[in-house]
Amino acid sequence: MNFLFFPEHFYTLGATGIKLHGQSTFSSRQEANKRMYEIIGKKKLVIKEVYDDKHFKTYVCNNGVKFYINRV
Repeated sequence: MNFLFFPEHFYTLGATGIKLHGQSTFSSRQEANKRMYEIIGKKKLVIKEVYDDKHFKTYVCNNGVKFYINRV
């Protein structure tokens, strides 16, 4: 008998003020963070504030762009 493994949680990456292309769902927060920092590096953005509500994090950049990493 074969069993499929589904992670207990997954994480989504969203943004306002910028269009995201490609993958937006990840199996870990680290993967979502890595993708966000890749985008930040390409666009030369700087994170100014981080709001941490345990399972939901909001990153506010210098030009008003906001990234959201949420546990689902």
